[in-house]
Amino acid sequence: MPEVRTVIAEASGAKADVHVRDGDQVKFGKLALEAIATPGHTDGCITWLLQGAPSRVFTGDTLLIRGCGRTDFQLGNAGSLYDNVHSKIFTLPGETLVYPGHDYKGRNVSTVDEEKRFNTRLSESREGFIKFMSELNLPYPKQIDAAVPANMVCGTQD
Repeated sequence: MPEVRTVIAEASGAKADVHVRDGDQVKFGKLALEAIATPGHTDGCITWLLQGAPSRVFTGDTLLIRGCGRTDFQLGNAGSLYDNVHSKIFTLPGETLVYPGHDYKGRNVSTVDEEKRFNTRLSESREGFIKFMSELNLPYPKQIDAAVPANMVCGTQD
């Protein structure tokens, strides 16, 4: 029977079997995912890089297709999100496939080049991005008061 372990960024402060930092690897079979710390949506956001031809990144809510995660709760920081996307994701080879955590329009994959060209939020200047994010005035998420505590224990029950 395979062993299943929960993995989360150490910076998240959440409970898990394994805590990772920037540059750590999670190996499975002949493959390995490299953790790239990309805080901004939350303190503990991690992008996972799978090297290959082409490489793939799994960006969670840090980088969505033509968007990004909100930064107005859970210790989010628009400046950090912008800096991390530009310095750690947009510097990957352009053909790198981008798989976000979710998409509200049914899209499931993009590329680094596509996001650099067509992601209107992140093609702004840093100052413009921070201003845009501060003016979103999004409603308080309906399930956030239940979701955050569950996230902090990786959904485990004692």
